[in-house]
Amino acid sequence: MVVEGYQLEQSETKCPYMEDRLFTSKNLIINSIDSEGLEALLEGGYRHFGHYFYKPVCNGCNECQPIRVPVKNYNFSRSEKRVLSRGREFQCLYKTNPVPDRMKFELYLDHKTRFEGNVTESFGDWENSFYSNQFFNEILEIWDNEVLVAVTHLDVTEKIISAVYCYWNSTYASYSPGKLSVLKGIAKAIESGSEYYYLGYYIMDNKHMSYKINYTPNQILKDGVWQQTDE
Repeated sequence: MVVEGYQLEQSETKCPYMEDRLFTSKNLIINSIDSEGLEALLEGGYRHFGHYFYKPVCNGCNECQPIRVPVKNYNFSRSEKRVLSRGREFQCLYKTNPVPDRMKFELYLDHKTRFEGNVTESFGDWENSFYSNQFFNEILEIWDNEVLVAVTHLDVTEKIISAVYCYWNSTYASYSPGKLSVLKGIAKAIESGSEYYYLGYYIMDNKHMSYKINYTPNQILKDGVWQQTDE
């Protein structure tokens, strides 16, 4: 297993998920990593943007719960099949070694604005987060002819697929493009023989993060142990 880098001091910032709370995290800078190393960090509850890896260690708060879907026995529900059916005319493209471009960046900015108001992130910041130092980077793009509907940045190894971040076109909200992207990612994981599809952090009291519990069966990391939730 290869994990080369260094540990930063723990940081404390305004919580991006829960209002009026502080967010404390363990932080790593990873310069080199193999698939086994990435799988181990995800197994341990870390997430990342580029070479920056982090894990919440907030005192007295356990709202951020890493969640993953064991895909071997996954069965799409009726409602999930309806989402897939509504999006059946879209083109789904998986790209390795993806290249940043202005169209995806503008879609990202529009998506962020809906949740955070004014966004000051530059093209370079976005590129560093999603394209630079991405060790197992792939992208799922969903298109309606010439219109980009959704983008999901993925980490892909032989054993796992992890959704790093997803953003989508608000004019296609009736097609549930976020759900469609997750379901397409799970379908890819099933097809490729992956063990897990990682969904990031489940946060029960955050409406933008609570939906993840609906993809069942799933497992949540509690007290260092991955535990099956009630379906």
